[in-house]
Amino acid sequence: MDSESKPRRLKGILVLVVALGLGFGARRLHAESSAPGGQASSSRAPIAARAALPAAAKPAPATVDRAPGAAPAEVVPSSLRGTEEDGSLAADESGNLVVGPEILAFFDYHLSATGELPAAEIKARILLRIHQRLPERAAGQAATLLDRYLAYREATRRLRDDGDSASRLQALHALRVSVFGADDAGRLFGAQERTDAVALAEQRIHQDLSLTPEDRAARLAKLEADLPEAVRTARAAATLPLREHEEESARRAAGQTDDEIRSYRVATVGEAAADRLETLDAERASWKQRLQAFRAARAAIEAKTSDPGARRIAEARLLEASFSPQERLRVAALDALAAEGTAE
Repeated sequence: MDSESKPRRLKGILVLVVALGLGFGARRLHAESSAPGGQASSSRAPIAARAALPAAAKPAPATVDRAPGAAPAEVVPSSLRGTEEDGSLAADESGNLVVGPEILAFFDYHLSATGELPAAEIKARILLRIHQRLPERAAGQAATLLDRYLAYREATRRLRDDGDSASRLQALHALRVSVFGADDAGRLFGAQERTDAVALAEQRIHQDLSLTPEDRAARLAKLEADLPEAVRTARAAATLPLREHEEESARRAAGQTDDEIRSYRVATVGEAAADRLETLDAERASWKQRLQAFRAARAAIEAKTSDPGARRIAEARLLEASFSPQERLRVAALDALAAEGTAE
């Protein structure tokens, strides 16, 4: 079965990828499997002293070019050059740190250079920016939060992972509360934990074969309503192309003409985007024709050439003459998916 004729299967994969990507694919995935990102309402909360976990382990130093005489905090890792700093730092009207997930995004941006710079230099860079951007009281609170976050990242590496996502999320929640306290843990990770819980529930619904399509849709819609507004907006944007494709397919199946489809597109996405979609339609049609012609010619070679070596040479020449190097990779991927569909 050709991979391009499996929309139902690909739709299911896309839905699952969107759910898991938003639930588990934030920037801190390398530290804890589920990410403490997401958008949450932020509020002022002084960081009280608590029992500290073991400090984060220092990675082996890496060689990094630096200007002569540059202090460690002034060294810019090559991986961050030309990029925009993620997250933000803010203080409230009383001079206290505003605690929210954007602080963790700020930390993670700089910590992504781990392995490129020694841990002490990365921490020095973060502290330098903290003191450049915050008043004294908030800067001290941010520095304390950084120490706790580093200890938290190290502790996540020691969590037992038995493959049970629900248990993993429960363990992470308990760890977050123990390190940051219930209030700050909620401010830092609350929105992400809600998103993760919804993603797990959606996965279970998709796996429940006893549900009718109507029941499944109703349950998924109810879960969607439990997501933070920012996450709902992001998910809607991510799935918009799929929904528009389904609507166009339904309209074509109902007999609408190309002019009617264009009118729908103009009303939905605007005239400029409709023009780009028409260009994309033409490119897809051309690709499909070329792929069909190639497969027909390859089938003819297989039918006429009995010697395996000669057949492979002839097929390789046909592939090289028919497609660019990048297109050949796409052909190979489509052939692999087609073979998988035949095996099924």
